[in-house]
Amino acid sequence: MKIIEEDVKNGVLKLQCETTDDLWVLYNVIREGDVIYAKTTREVKHRETGESSRVPLVLGLSVKRVEFQEFTDKLRVSGIIVDGPEELGVKGKHHTLAVGVGDVITLIKERWERHELEFIKRFSTRRPRVVIVAVDYDEVCVALLFEQGVKYAWEHTSNMPSKAYSVNYEDYLKRHVANIVTGVSEISVREHCDVIIVAGPGELKYHVASALRERLELPVYTDSTSSGGCNGIREALSRDLVKKIAGEFQLIKAREVFDLFKELLSRDPDIVRYGLEDVFEACQLGAVKTLVMVDDFLKSSSSEEFEKTNVLLKTAYEKKSEIYIIPSKSDLGYELSGFGGVVAILRFKIH
Repeated sequence: MKIIEEDVKNGVLKLQCETTDDLWVLYNVIREGDVIYAKTTREVKHRETGESSRVPLVLGLSVKRVEFQEFTDKLRVSGIIVDGPEELGVKGKHHTLAVGVGDVITLIKERWERHELEFIKRFSTRRPRVVIVAVDYDEVCVALLFEQGVKYAWEHTSNMPSKAYSVNYEDYLKRHVANIVTGVSEISVREHCDVIIVAGPGELKYHVASALRERLELPVYTDSTSSGGCNGIREALSRDLVKKIAGEFQLIKAREVFDLFKELLSRDPDIVRYGLEDVFEACQLGAVKTLVMVDDFLKSSSSEEFEKTNVLLKTAYEKKSEIYIIPSKSDLGYELSGFGGVVAILRFKIH
């Protein structure tokens, strides 16, 4: 997310969306009643001729609804037009903006909450585009790492024969590696990826990594997991190599916090809290060191829950807590929902 202009005193931020993750960030920041300006097109009836045509223009909308589907390249913002060319007579009418990667918007709020600004600024530097490939002789899974979660881009099951039963085993192996390399290469080029991690048990990962290095001008790393396929992807995400390469991803850091939370919950439960009410109370005492929360709370339809979330996040920033907002529909988000959607590790014990 590129911050082009910042005038928080007057509630104005001018932003450029650089990745699909930026669209997810905006989805969690734009509220009903905010005003957003962006380039768009609209079917307009010309007064002189009475004919209609679609014309490009800049409109300002008072936001009514925001829609976003994870891993897609468009954010839809619907509302009432409050500013536009007078001669077109569009004020007061409904319109929907389709905000995409590369677009520039101006977002105006009556007041920017500190956690909203911090959330945007945390994404002001581009994350590397990481492809993770988990391979074994039976199955392959290729995934892309986003702040929105892990997107499973390709799954493949092989029919590799046993060495004991086939004299053509080496030919099968070469074809298996070639299929993997072709699939991974197409995905890497299409998604403009920066780095590839090949994980799995045994020697196969080294053959795949070597072939990818020959085909693509990208850094390719290897790591060991107990299996290939999608289970191998999930295992790789908790490995040190992924943490090192993708350490700035909130999702990776939040996973570390959540794993520590579960460990502490079993051996020292007075040093952790979970659920909105308990975490809120601990935060009021200044006890929250780190918290992880699903993004559903930022869009809650319950005014009471939404207000409590705002107070919680505002207090947490004032008390210098570490805060991680993660997608509710990610693997980690689903796990977190079992603990009320928010967990915290405390600075000191609360009995």
